[in-house]
Amino acid sequence: MRCARPRHALPARLFWRVYLNGLLLLALVALSIVTVGAALGRAPAGRSPERFVEYAAARVGELGEDRARLSRELRRVHDTFGAAVSVYAGGSLLASNVDPPLAPLAPDQERELARGALKVPGRRWSFAAPVAGEKDTYVLLAGQIPSPSWLRGASFLAGVLLALAVASIPLARAIASPLERLGRAVRAFGAGDLSARAGLRVGGEVGEVALAFDQMADRIQALLRNEKALLANVSHELRTPLARIRVALELAAEGDAERARRYLAEIGTDLAELTTLLEDVLTTARLDLAAGRDGGTALPLRRERVDPRELFARAAERFRAAHPGRELEVVVAGELPTLTADPALLRRVLDNLLDNAGKYSEEGTLVTLRARAEGPGLVVEVEDRGIGLEEGDLARLFTPFFRSDRSRARGTGGVGLGLAVAKRVVEAHGGRILARSVPGQGTTIAFTVPAAR
Repeated sequence: MRCARPRHALPARLFWRVYLNGLLLLALVALSIVTVGAALGRAPAGRSPERFVEYAAARVGELGEDRARLSRELRRVHDTFGAAVSVYAGGSLLASNVDPPLAPLAPDQERELARGALKVPGRRWSFAAPVAGEKDTYVLLAGQIPSPSWLRGASFLAGVLLALAVASIPLARAIASPLERLGRAVRAFGAGDLSARAGLRVGGEVGEVALAFDQMADRIQALLRNEKALLANVSHELRTPLARIRVALELAAEGDAERARRYLAEIGTDLAELTTLLEDVLTTARLDLAAGRDGGTALPLRRERVDPRELFARAAERFRAAHPGRELEVVVAGELPTLTADPALLRRVLDNLLDNAGKYSEEGTLVTLRARAEGPGLVVEVEDRGIGLEEGDLARLFTPFFRSDRSRARGTGGVGLGLAVAKRVVEAHGGRILARSVPGQGTTIAFTVPAAR
């Protein structure tokens, strides 16, 4: 049976991976330094202990028999370098800067001096060198030698590596921490927490990946929220007409044809609203597909040459049939350009705008449809004298599923897709749409469509 992976297993493993890689690099640097040092020798030429004791022997040879000067020179060596030096001639002590003096060499060791300076066997940090030109005279030197010590160099290198290892902890944490945070957000989002975000504000590639993840999560959350809103709104809109149809069928089944007949007019209105609702949903899906938002094959618009006057005339007929008793004024200024457009989608735009104008204005008020040529295109305006919109609602007017509180209070129905569909249709034709509104005075929605080439 597989055990569940701990929540912080991945971040901890990532930190140690980064940190151990840093330590491995430090170890490789140390190995390189040791290798180069071994290849070049432990001490630079001219600074080895043997060379130093040879220099001391040469100085003794230069001073000759002047024991006073020799004693002063040896004391200076002791004060400066802390080295103990004793000079022997013919087996007798000639001078020394320490008391008691260093023990003389054995006879066999004196014979080895004929080959040059040597390290005295059996004595730690002791070296001897013959005095040139002086028979049986040699210098003994012991103690601190003014040369790079292998142990001291190794200690220095170890200290540097230890300091770098400790200093690498914050660096490794700085590298791993953003990835840990991003990893926790990704796992939480994948587990169903749609509010999970990385929230990183760092530069570089990690910051860009975190920002891309947050933006993707925002889009997915908004998409799922819209789908839930669509399901809730459609369910709400379906409930009332379906209930009326069920009541009419029950009355008809009971034989009460007269009462069932009274429901027929309302059922016809309900079916028309259901048809409009389904057309809005299907048009939205079609435009999403045309924009490639679902990654499917692009669905082109069914363009053909369209006479705008005919579009306005039929839209006016449909409005008057749906809203009997409402006054609609159609104002066409001059000649209108021919369009190359999808006539079915443009009819949806006009029907949505006129239907909203009728719903959100009082009985007896005028609804106006205006059209004029402007530049290389056509400008269409739909104006009502209705409840109007607040400034905050106006900014969200073309957002899918948006319905203002005032429109909900009127019980006008709908799921808030009509204007969103209109905006997408106009933009799919290369135009743009905007709205102007004053609370309590009315709303004007205008859109432009390019003329046929």
